[in-house]
Order: sequence, then structure tokens, then C-alpha cells
Amino acid sequence: MSSEKQSSLKAEFEKRNPWITRFHIENEEYGGFFDAMNDVRIEQFFECFPSVENILELGSLEGGHSFALAQNSAVKKVTAIEGRADNIQRAEFVKEVLDDKKVEFLEANIEKTDFDALGKFDAVFCSGLLYHLPEPWKLIEQLGKISPNIFIWTQVSEEVKAKKIRNGWRGKYYREGGFFDPLSGLSKKSFWFSLGSLVNLLTINGYSKIRIIENNLNHPKGPAVTIAATKDVFEKSIAKDK
Repeated sequence: MSSEKQSSLKAEFEKRNPWITRFHIENEEYGGFFDAMNDVRIEQFFECFPSVENILELGSLEGGHSFALAQNSAVKKVTAIEGRADNIQRAEFVKEVLDDKKVEFLEANIEKTDFDALGKFDAVFCSGLLYHLPEPWKLIEQLGKISPNIFIWTQVSEEVKAKKIRNGWRGKYYREGGFFDPLSGLSKKSFWFSLGSLVNLLTINGYSKIRIIENNLNHPKGPAVTIAATKDVFEKSIAKDK
């Protein structure tokens, strides 16, 4: 890319400030501080689900993880859902710059989305979203109907602080920053599962194989867990449908 085109692209990124996600485009960096394209969670996802073709991503922000997922040669389509229109606009701009043909962005509030209407997916990539929801068990229940594989990175409640019971699940409440905080959920408060409750919720929704990839007790905002979950029976039925 010529220096003139680099300057022009930099100006286009600056028009759309502020950014959270950093993008690497032809050996230059643009945007914000979060390097989603080189996030270890992308590598972990494909280690667990190496042959998936059709991915649903939840909470896509400005599309950093979306484009990273789409770079895998096995992937044919990434459907990325995001609840903030300005994030969708930034993501669509980057999509045009990258000339990406695999990613489709949908603006939707995940708390109110009818996931059945989206169809079936080989896997769901759910990173940094579950702990922003006021009723996260509803999301897991819906995902269990549309995909055999879920990859989750989420904050969880410390066991000693998991004193609230919601819908039969233990956890704690967390005060969100609200709609105008780009790293917050869309509601005023969220519910953080205890790790045990999250594992049990996945299990009763048919995810019989649950792998805890990382249980980080030292995350600055509290414990964080990376989980890959699979349901064998659903995999077999999907294979018959294809």
C-alpha cells in the first residue's frame, strides 16, 4: 500500500473514532487497543472445533473476532450479531476495506433475539458476552437448539460471592455501565454464574462433553473461564440433515 493510501485509510479510521479494536491491514495498524485478530481465543476455538464451516458469533463489537474467524480456510460463513449500531457501522467499513466475503453482520439485541429464526450453526463463538446478560440461562437454552458446539469466554462469580439464586442457578448480580458504555451490556444489571452453575446449565441443555480450557482466578475483574462444550447427539442429527 502506498503512503498516500495509508494516510487516506488512517483518516477514514479517524473519522470513525473512538475505536476499541485494532486492525492489521497490509503491515499497518489502525483503530484501537484490542488486538482481536491475534487473540488466543481464536486459536483455542479452532483447536476445539477445527472443521466448522458455519459460525455464529455473539457480541461482535467492531468485527475483530469476526474477521479472524473468517480467515480460517475451513470457514464458509460467519454470522456476527452486535447490539450497537455504531459498532456495526465500523465493522461494515472494515469489511469493505478487507474485501471480506464471509462475514455477515446483524444488528440485534441478544436479550430479545429469536435464535431459531437464524437457522442451524456448526458452532457458536461467545466471547465476552454471557456475563453481560441479565438472564444468561435463556441464551444457553436457545443455543442448545441451534448448534452442537459452543465456545465461551466469560467472567464468573467467585464461589463465596455466588449467593443469589435466579431460575435455579447460583451467581451474583453485577451493575452494568449501560448502552453508552461500549464494553457494557445493554441492560442495567447482569447475572454472573458460578462456574458450577454454568457447567450444569450446559449439561442439562445437552452439552455432554465440556472442556474447561482455562480457569483464570487472577483476572483483574474477577474469575474468568474459557469453555468448549459439545453435544454428540445433535452433531449426528446435523450430519444427516446436510
